[in-house]
Amino acid sequence: MTILIMGLGTFLIGCLPTYGQVGIAAPLILIALRIQGIGIGGEWGGAVLMVIESVPHDRRGYYGSLVQLGYPIGVISSTGVFALVSKLPPDEFLAWGWRVPFLLSAILVGIGLFIRLRLSETPVFQQVQARHDVAKIPLLEIVTKQRKTFLIAIGLKVSEIAFVSVATVFSITYVTRDLAMPRSTVFNGILLAAVIEIFTIPAFGYLSDRYGRKPLFIVGCLFSIIFAFPMFWLFDTRNPVIIAITIAVGVSLGQGIMFGPEATWVAELFAARLRYSGASLGFQIGAALSGGLTPILAAALLAWSGATWSISLYLITLAVVTLASTFAAPETARRRLA
Repeated sequence: MTILIMGLGTFLIGCLPTYGQVGIAAPLILIALRIQGIGIGGEWGGAVLMVIESVPHDRRGYYGSLVQLGYPIGVISSTGVFALVSKLPPDEFLAWGWRVPFLLSAILVGIGLFIRLRLSETPVFQQVQARHDVAKIPLLEIVTKQRKTFLIAIGLKVSEIAFVSVATVFSITYVTRDLAMPRSTVFNGILLAAVIEIFTIPAFGYLSDRYGRKPLFIVGCLFSIIFAFPMFWLFDTRNPVIIAITIAVGVSLGQGIMFGPEATWVAELFAARLRYSGASLGFQIGAALSGGLTPILAAALLAWSGATWSISLYLITLAVVTLASTFAAPETARRRLA
């Protein structure tokens, strides 16, 4: 069901009527199709649990990080297919070419369903079922009995998603509008960052198995604090190479060092009977609050202050929140899942 929600939402975006055809209904339908978010909220948690509950306990960080590769691979594939269709004449691209990448998502839905329908429940959850210990209303139990753990899970997410949102989403506006540079400058940096993360995300997952989840998060938070001001100083050089490298470094370390082990650590915080809902809610609510609002807040802060120092302070504040959550969370790298 979660794959279909994501897939159909994406496919139907490619079928949208235009504003000229249906007026204001067109953007409203687009917003409604962002029901994709409900699908990914369930699919991400399921993918992570399928992996970490089925692998040796001392390799959970590494194997869990492989699930996170969906982000850089998605960036590379979407950038690549849009680069191809953008070679169409402008009139044809605006008329129908932009729809092609969304329609092609049907292929991924088919592959996903083919794999998903052949998977069985994990050994850990089968034990929960055997004990008749499945939570009847996991959401209620999480918010009433697991509030601290739930808030910690949200806190672990807010810094890295805010940093990557500024480095990749807000930077497009800042570099093109405020620095009057071509959009390709940012896109090159985003693509470079995605390629690098294919290698760094599994590496950080592996390191979290060896040294623990906390040390990597501490390093990631400290980097975010230290790099929050220099990132914009480097943007202001207006050098395309420097800007692209800045984005790549910012994403790889401001996000990747925490993003790699994050899936496993957030899931490990919850008991098996609540793990699916707890991990998904903590991860996705943190992403929605911080990732979804950060580009808007960054634009508002820039308009209010007239300078980027306010955005840097915002990133530092969220890094401190994640750092506090890191110290509050238990180290779970060497625990066996129960």
